[in-house]
Amino acid sequence: MAFNPQRIKQEMKQNGVTVVLLTIQVTLFILMTLYGLANGYGLDGTTQTQILVKFGAMYAPLVAMGEYWRLITPIFLHIGLVHLILNSFFLYFAGKELEAMMGRIPFLIFYLLSGLSGNLLSFAFGPMQTVSAGASTALFGLFGGFIALGRIFPYHPRVQYMARNMLALVVVNLVFNLFSQGIDMFGHIGGLIGGLLLGFAISGPQVKKSRYNVTEDNKHRRIASGIGFLFFVVFCIVYGIQRYGAFF
Repeated sequence: MAFNPQRIKQEMKQNGVTVVLLTIQVTLFILMTLYGLANGYGLDGTTQTQILVKFGAMYAPLVAMGEYWRLITPIFLHIGLVHLILNSFFLYFAGKELEAMMGRIPFLIFYLLSGLSGNLLSFAFGPMQTVSAGASTALFGLFGGFIALGRIFPYHPRVQYMARNMLALVVVNLVFNLFSQGIDMFGHIGGLIGGLLLGFAISGPQVKKSRYNVTEDNKHRRIASGIGFLFFVVFCIVYGIQRYGAFF
């Protein structure tokens, strides 16, 4: 495939945030691999617990001790090449669709807060000594966002198509999680809850401009969803503090 600067420019213009998010997680994966090579782990650096923790993976005891950035940084870290490829695939195809519907800044805020909500629920209820990482918390937020938009815009064919597919994907993934080890199910559920609430709160500014938008902007629902998200965040923080006996 020939290098096409025009295609890259077009991709950045249409899906700039999604491309940047992908670039960050791929870059960090390379850096972790190089760090592993330099420290005698071969190409397995991204699967080593100590390296994951060093680069900012989710580890609840450290969060409780004040390393709050670990509620965000795990979104960009991945454990092994397969993990990176799968999450990058879903981020690209789901992310560019939702970015087009929400707009760049709302989408970026949505993505980061979805990941935050997933890691907060994991902090509050997940296994205390588990190290976790991955974009899955934020990706489940994307799935939840599409489901919310499907309720807001019932006559928009593209939104409905994506909402149905994402709902099916959520069901399959959650069932798979029940029978799998080493998966942060609380992180996935937290991301989904955050995505649903944020989806209703942010809505789809770009979708509203389309000829398929025949619904009224329900401000009360948006406000209630925003308050619900804040309540969810505060609840997870308070419960996590009590659980670990730590005080922020």
